[in-house]
Amino acid sequence: MEGTLTEEIWQQVAEDTGIEDFAKTTRDIPSYSDLMDARLVVMEQEGITLKDIQRSSSKVKLLDGARDFLDNLRQNFQVVILSDTFHEIASPLMEKLGFPLLLCHTLNVKDGMISSYKLRQEKAKQEAIKSFQGLGYRCFAAGDSFNDIQMFEVCEKGFFINAPEKVTSKHPEIEVVKDYNDLEAKLFENSIYQHE
Repeated sequence: MEGTLTEEIWQQVAEDTGIEDFAKTTRDIPSYSDLMDARLVVMEQEGITLKDIQRSSSKVKLLDGARDFLDNLRQNFQVVILSDTFHEIASPLMEKLGFPLLLCHTLNVKDGMISSYKLRQEKAKQEAIKSFQGLGYRCFAAGDSFNDIQMFEVCEKGFFINAPEKVTSKHPEIEVVKDYNDLEAKLFENSIYQHE
């Protein structure tokens, strides 16, 4: 979701709090658990609350064309957002995106502070794709970061969109698309359905 359809929540947190450590994403630290563990330490040290994070999340904007892309795509495909975000902070973005199905993680909160987090599974994105395939779905995936590689390893076809060169250069086997129109065209090209 972040970097693919929306701006980065934690970069907004960094801007709002003035704490540069929050600006790191899975483009910088490939292990999501390592990244979140580091964020939790900083939140505790600096007294950053869940409400602080939610305020920042509500400021995050969609990338240009993201809502139209999703609306158009849903006319022909079942669309699921697989994200390493948390329901507790992603809800403002879901409203902006028209309430798509979001599968992500949850936070544990005590006295307004984020005490820990609960990952659905170690490789939740990959496991979700495999589960959909087990139900007979063909799955395509798009993403922008190292934590999306797990999806690309098992889906029928994966694409990088908005990914930096430091990510794409390490995975030249993944096709890069330039924008939402290009991605939509590639999805139809690889689909078993005919599109007029």
